[in-house]
Amino acid sequence: MFEGQRFEHVLVYGARLAGQRVQAYLAEQGIGISAFLDRDASLEQVDGIPVANARDWTLGHNPASACVIIGLFNNYVDVGEVVSQLQALGYGRVVSLVEFVRHFPEGQPFRYWLVDPRYYEAHAERIANLREHLADETSRQLLDRIVEFRTSGDYSRLPSPSPRQYFPEDLPNWPQPLRFVDCGAYTGDTVQEMRSAGLVFEAVASFEPNLENYAVLVPNLSDLHAVNFPCGVSDGNRRIGFDGALGAGGHLVESGGETVTCVRLDDALPGFAPNLIKMDIEGEEPAALEGARNMLNQYRPNLAISIYHRAEHLWSIFEQLQSYGLPYRYYLRCHAHSSFDTVLYAVNSLEVAQ
Repeated sequence: MFEGQRFEHVLVYGARLAGQRVQAYLAEQGIGISAFLDRDASLEQVDGIPVANARDWTLGHNPASACVIIGLFNNYVDVGEVVSQLQALGYGRVVSLVEFVRHFPEGQPFRYWLVDPRYYEAHAERIANLREHLADETSRQLLDRIVEFRTSGDYSRLPSPSPRQYFPEDLPNWPQPLRFVDCGAYTGDTVQEMRSAGLVFEAVASFEPNLENYAVLVPNLSDLHAVNFPCGVSDGNRRIGFDGALGAGGHLVESGGETVTCVRLDDALPGFAPNLIKMDIEGEEPAALEGARNMLNQYRPNLAISIYHRAEHLWSIFEQLQSYGLPYRYYLRCHAHSSFDTVLYAVNSLEVAQ
């Protein structure tokens, strides 16, 4: 199946959504799998396919005869550790999702940054331009390792996730007290974590379109007298669909879903004068930044922008901000496994100089 190698068994590690999608894709290619491998002992079968612990499967089979395709795709699992364990158990071949997509690029479902690795190779000049403009060696090395991982699938290339997402301790300190705009506020968890770390807030404006999350957010931030909007953020004021099935990964959709309101930051917060804006809005970041052009030009707030929701965001969001001509220094940090929660930090260089 891969580079002329043939195996008696094809297995998928991970019996949940990502693994099931890999199995369904293989089935469409006429490739059946012998089993799912998973640590969850409560799973015995999925759609008639047996589920086994990776160690237990080796008790009745020769692991060298099996090719295992990784079917894990989330920010919580250290997949590098899983790969090492499979290799230690003697499995004949372990194939990352990156390698899987390289071999089978056609018709793959949308998976955030995961695309045919040749896409990154085709945009090497734009990635190199981003690298030239990153402010520290940590950022440059991280970019190199992310690109290497996303083109090779070698999980060992990625460093451990950085702590303190949106307020890393190895970046210049945010100005305090904070006038903070939280786009994609979820349950207010970012503000709570920042407060626990000792950051002080003068004003908070939060945006969260999922009403279940919003109902938790409001009491969580009540003592701050935050201005909370049950809205998404974009480049226009409009009603649009929202798919909240993935919880923290809820996102806007052109059709279907629950109808929500989107607003431009320039229209929603005139005169708010933020000094820090955070965005984790499931791919809507470029549009939301465009809808905040006046705010950015007038107040030049520091920015913490998620850039992992689409492959091109790794470099295109930097290019967008750079085109605005604002005095930012750019840093890159990754706060979860498998290059999820990669954040571009745009730090107002005039504030740092002061």
